Amino acid sequence: MANVADTVLRKVLGTLSVVNESISMTARNTSGMLLIAMTAIVLVQIVFRYVLNDSLIWTEEVSKTMMVWGAFLIAPWAYRNGANVSIQMFTDELPIALRRLLHLLLNLLVIWIIVVFWSESFGMVERGFSIKTASLPIQVGWFFIVIPIAFGAMILVGVELLIRDVLALLHPKENFEIAGAGEIVEGE
Repeated sequence: MANVADTVLRKVLGTLSVVNESISMTARNTSGMLLIAMTAIVLVQIVFRYVLNDSLIWTEEVSKTMMVWGAFLIAPWAYRNGANVSIQMFTDELPIALRRLLHLLLNLLVIWIIVVFWSESFGMVERGFSIKTASLPIQVGWFFIVIPIAFGAMILVGVELLIRDVLALLHPKENFEIAGAGEIVEGE
């Protein structure tokens, strides 16, 4: 029975790993493109305002939205790769089994928080569809739609990390870490 559960966990982990890698890399790259577009829009606004003496009314709202979308889209990649801010001085001194158990408990807590935010985000999006933006003929709900998408992707990442934690506890000699996680390489 334990072998069946172990096999199922490994298969689910393999599938989730492929799905999460694809989603997180696509979201990360999209976030980078939004950052480039946001920078271009801000530069256009500067040229219009200070060179042509004619302010564009839509640039601020669009650039702020791109910044928020970029932050939400990068979150699943950051969570999966351990790129979030963390303090590891304390945990690095713990025995490996206790460190893995603590990691599992922290991932459970993070997943619970993300699920709460994810479920609340639908109401926010729904309320946003009853509000029009100030400078564009678009409902605010379209700007908020990224929130449940990002939290949904983060739930998938959390489940993957949780399975990795469980397998690492069950098989302490095997490595279930994501290759390169926690090691952000410049220019990646």
